[in-house]
Amino acid sequence: MEWRSLPVELQEEILSRVPAKSLARLRSTSKRWNALLKSGSFAKIHSANAPTESLIIMLKDSRVYLASVNLHGVHNNVAQSFELGSRLYLKDPHICNVFHCDGLLLLCTIKENRLEVWNPCSGETKLIKPKNSYYKESNFFALGYANKSSGKKYKVLSVDRRDHVPGISNNEYEIYDITNDSWRVLGVTTNRILRQNHPVSVKGNTYWVARHPEWPFNKKYLLSFDFSTERFQSLSLPQPFPYEVAALSVVREEQLCLLGYYNNETYSGDLNVWVTTSIGSVMSWSKFLTVHTINPGRGILFADGMSFLAVEQTKVLVCFNYKILHIVGENYHIQHVDDYGRDSTSRSSCSVVLLHYVPSLAQIQ
Repeated sequence: MEWRSLPVELQEEILSRVPAKSLARLRSTSKRWNALLKSGSFAKIHSANAPTESLIIMLKDSRVYLASVNLHGVHNNVAQSFELGSRLYLKDPHICNVFHCDGLLLLCTIKENRLEVWNPCSGETKLIKPKNSYYKESNFFALGYANKSSGKKYKVLSVDRRDHVPGISNNEYEIYDITNDSWRVLGVTTNRILRQNHPVSVKGNTYWVARHPEWPFNKKYLLSFDFSTERFQSLSLPQPFPYEVAALSVVREEQLCLLGYYNNETYSGDLNVWVTTSIGSVMSWSKFLTVHTINPGRGILFADGMSFLAVEQTKVLVCFNYKILHIVGENYHIQHVDDYGRDSTSRSSCSVVLLHYVPSLAQIQ
């Protein structure tokens, strides 16, 4: 039986079980299929039926790439590889940060005064204009959604960080509602110091590692922002948590992954990683990985709030810091000098960002 002779409902049912990345290639084959992939009703069916696939995105030298990590044989001292693939975003602004939520990417390009939400699979984009003619370099942003009866409503949180200004520590917050195409002041200021330059998203909410500016200065906690209620909530980290360096990542789009490095009480380079077993007003954590005395006697190796990937199957961490690729497991620590650049003349002050990207047909509006 030919494809065209199948009932439309059956065609959509079959296509709804095809991974989003594969469906993206069909957009250019016909106007009908392009329209179907941009359909909100089909996106809901596809979200429920399609298998989840996870890709790796890397922001480097102000450009966004697909990347791959080969960890086969990592426990047997077999050579690993890290490779940059094709440029994912073909426009050429100066991208200084990228944020992933629900298959959508939020691209921050302060130099060109651009903030853009983009779905790489459907090709849909939304350019967000600043409220006051320009974005500040002290701003950073997060993308999330409110769960409504009519579906997900995407929003952008803007944080104007003041903790770097002498005598001023109150951050200011604004919300951009994509449905209404408008900015508004959130109406709350805080003196939190946000240690996570690359916040992470789980089920539409955003999470940072934060600390209060008052004594004890090193006391850290988890801060969440709920886009449905538009409220912040302070949550607990695993206790005790005496670590100088803290960073967050996401596992399988549903669990937070927390890294703690360099014990301030014992002055040791121990690294511990936890994943959440439940997220809520009461947090529950489970130990994922412990590595003893990384880089002993040679200073602190990792940066506070850095981005990293946690690979569940092999219990391995992958991160970039100071242009060095680190692959860390229970019994090894492998370092490679960064030679993955595609343009040796391009040098950016922005840090390298690594994140898991799960393609979807989510509609921005």
